[in-house]
Amino acid sequence: MELRGRTALVTGAARRVGRTISLAIAGRGADVVVHYKNSVSEAHETVEAVERLGQRAFAFHADLAEPDQVEALADHAIRACGKVDVLVNSAAIFRRTPLESLTVQDWEQFLRVNLTGPFLLARRLGLLMRQQGAGKIINIADVAGIKPWADFLPYSVSKGMLITMTQGLAKALAPEVQVNAVVPGTVLLSEDYGEKERESIVKGTLLKRIGDPVDIAKTVLFLVEGSDFITGQVVVVDGGQSIR
Repeated sequence: MELRGRTALVTGAARRVGRTISLAIAGRGADVVVHYKNSVSEAHETVEAVERLGQRAFAFHADLAEPDQVEALADHAIRACGKVDVLVNSAAIFRRTPLESLTVQDWEQFLRVNLTGPFLLARRLGLLMRQQGAGKIINIADVAGIKPWADFLPYSVSKGMLITMTQGLAKALAPEVQVNAVVPGTVLLSEDYGEKERESIVKGTLLKRIGDPVDIAKTVLFLVEGSDFITGQVVVVDGGQSIR
């Protein structure tokens, strides 16, 4: 699928990896719907950056934990752009949740934001893409979904289930819509990570470095534009972290 003249909705597009993906898509000639929850000013900065690339951009707020807001996000995107050709589910919550202090509320929040919200959005827009005759859905998972982290259990589970969801949607929406997952390793450090944690992560990769959000954006572009014969696949972009 050529991106020029298309429209993409990117969740979590105001900051970090989501922003990088949005700008990469805009750079290929697509308009972008910028989803955000709390990062209002950053979302509008992303919109301005897309517009400087010569493309249209629209910022819409939604809490992905709330199904009615997910539905409203899809409605806003369709009204603003007429249709959505590409969906990138990038938004997620991420924080430590040691088993000893993990609550039911924690568990449910991770699943609602990281799994149920993306599913509802993919189902709504994926069915419309199927009616349109073509579409691409890219889910941004995590290596924690392949090799779970003890202190991030609900996060890890939500990302593992996102991978399974990707494969199920690929079957359900075929042949018109291709659905794939990109599985990043560490491409940006959390703000509370110290130097020792950084060194440990670097040592844990075969390439001995931390990745860059651009690595993820390039992979998304390949899955959208590079081939229409890839679906239900899990593309790991982690510098070899997952096979250590």
